[in-house]
Amino acid sequence: MSIELDKQTQIIDWKWGDAPLSCGALSCAIGNFDGVHKGHQTIIEQAVHTAKAEAISSCVVTFSPHPRQYFRRDDAPFLLMDETDKTGRIADQGVDYIIRVAFNEALQNMTAQQFAEDVLVAHLGIRFLYAGSDFAFGNAREGNMASLQSAQQDTQLIAQPVTLLTDENKMVISSSRIRAALQAGQVGLAADMLGTPHQISGEVLTGDQRGRLLDFPTANLGMQHYLHPAFGVYAVTAWLPDRPELGVMRGVCNIGQRPTVNNRGVLAEAHLFEFDEDIYGQRLTLALIDYIRTEQKFPSLDALKDQIEADCNTARQIFKKIDADSFAS
Repeated sequence: MSIELDKQTQIIDWKWGDAPLSCGALSCAIGNFDGVHKGHQTIIEQAVHTAKAEAISSCVVTFSPHPRQYFRRDDAPFLLMDETDKTGRIADQGVDYIIRVAFNEALQNMTAQQFAEDVLVAHLGIRFLYAGSDFAFGNAREGNMASLQSAQQDTQLIAQPVTLLTDENKMVISSSRIRAALQAGQVGLAADMLGTPHQISGEVLTGDQRGRLLDFPTANLGMQHYLHPAFGVYAVTAWLPDRPELGVMRGVCNIGQRPTVNNRGVLAEAHLFEFDEDIYGQRLTLALIDYIRTEQKFPSLDALKDQIEADCNTARQIFKKIDADSFAS
């Protein structure tokens, strides 16, 4: 199935057993690309550059579900972004196609040689392949970029490992490091590796409207499939992707289990400044700008209300400093 994402990028959902694609020869970046961080962007840039030089199309091949979800189904939520944000971020890199390969038992049992020859070359039409130097594939992860390079005369697949990008401290930028930073409340460090503040998106849920009773109405997002960052209160920016006329809003967001009131599981509860519109059922994106404090239980709703007001004041001061720094630069 092919989905048009915009005028430049098409999404193709493909599984083993489907007919070969008819996209012509492709220059491809392959990986899970959870977060589409700066390291991922470097790999995709290489594939796009080669596609332009060779006058062919570029693509990103990724997997759905993430193999970790397939093999370790009881793991705690770990994904950095949902599929909509992921495909949008990849499309921003200027690729012609995003090919989402279904990760299933058939793929799991393939040898590395079968995957390279039958999937990548024969069915997807990949001519040039880029991946991080640590990329592994095939049954028992027996294949890697070095083995593809050794076999390229037989497969006609030109494989090029991309050196893993490091930060100013010579540490590799990776999804696992970003997860660790978010779980430690280090949203600035995560943003440095992502190239943008960490985002949480989803459909606004119908809540118990307790925030409205406290004079701080909230828009609530479920966190069932997302990595849970450090529980607590964040300064956030927010927008409704389907309603760009509203622009970017600012506010505070509590991520956690709401210990003062009833526990509805892990939620992101955002109070947006000067905004009180009914947006239930609409897609909302929150960007974590700064970590204000840890989640805590309060002795009363009045105490909770006082703290929310204090959190809002703290967030406003954070945004004032950001605006001042931006103006100065």
